[in-house]
Amino acid sequence: MKSKPVDALSVVAGDLRSAAQHYQSWRSDGEKHILQKYHETVSWIAWNPGLFPRKFGSVQKAILKQSYYIVYFIQESKRSLVLAVLDGRRSPAEIREIVSIRRKNPG
Repeated sequence: MKSKPVDALSVVAGDLRSAAQHYQSWRSDGEKHILQKYHETVSWIAWNPGLFPRKFGSVQKAILKQSYYIVYFIQESKRSLVLAVLDGRRSPAEIREIVSIRRKNPG
């Protein structure tokens, strides 16, 4: 077990807004609900990022419990970096492209 802090790219805020909009369409507490699931998942990643499977090369994935959303992240030497939070029902090719672009251009 090797814990390390977790940071996220700035574009992840937009991913979370999209997820919140999805949940707010049928839950009055949709934003709070998805953010809670995201923070729980990030806590697990921080505790032991090695627990999560690799999806695209060195990119790992962590599913937000009881949702369709997946956190895609990479491990760096001193931190884990969240690249995206995406609906897992999207096309795998589309997800791979988004994650690849964000990994190459993290700014």
